[in-house]
Amino acid sequence: MDSDAISEGDYVLVYVDSKRSKVVRVSRGARFESDKGVLDLGSVIGLHYGSQVSLSTGIRAYLLKPLHIDLASKFKRVTQVIYPKDAGFMILLSGISSGSNVLEIGVGTGYLTSFIANAVRPSGQVVGYEVRPEYAEVAMRNLAKLGLDRNVVIKVADARQGIEKLDDRGFDAVFIDMPDPWNVYLKLREVVRPSAPVLTFLPTVSQVIKILDFLETSSCGIDIRVYETILREFEPNAQALRPRTLYTAHTGYIVFFRLI
Repeated sequence: MDSDAISEGDYVLVYVDSKRSKVVRVSRGARFESDKGVLDLGSVIGLHYGSQVSLSTGIRAYLLKPLHIDLASKFKRVTQVIYPKDAGFMILLSGISSGSNVLEIGVGTGYLTSFIANAVRPSGQVVGYEVRPEYAEVAMRNLAKLGLDRNVVIKVADARQGIEKLDDRGFDAVFIDMPDPWNVYLKLREVVRPSAPVLTFLPTVSQVIKILDFLETSSCGIDIRVYETILREFEPNAQALRPRTLYTAHTGYIVFFRLI
């Protein structure tokens, strides 16, 4: 089977320009529509990713294979999500890879979950805790769109009340997105591997200060680090290269430590 050929049911990123690109699912009778023209999606079946096609107006478009970040943009959102610039850095710091077992507390929409699951598949697993059942349901539907639900288990429970041990090895890393993470830190000792990295995302400085105070008094963490990621994108114009006028600057703070 030609893996580069587009089949019915596949996702395709139809790229016209930087302002007109959209992930669509190919099916007969479906259409991609924009102010630059329309594309019959049934007509792209059998074409290869990277192909150039013409919209109804004659304007050209490209059929690109969606990246994970493109597919995740289609997720239904019921909560604020951790931005890719933060998610990517957190995953880098965590040291996880294919086969890792990861604990996530505060799943929400499942956006960060999807990036973690993509990093640990095919043999790894993400166990997520989410207190709101409606959020957990949406997250699993989102993950199923990418075939990542087989690598994720979401428990509708409050991690503050206790965390189930995965197996004799425990978890290799922990990701936390909740307003009072210090209320779960000591419970992590029972379920994670020794010296496992713990990464917490927080929106305010006051929460970071509370974490630092807690770690100092509880002595449960070492190698403590606090980060803020700033990403600036440029206009890709060789005649007038400059930063984009609008971009996302501050999003939150990442607290990293190794559990002891």
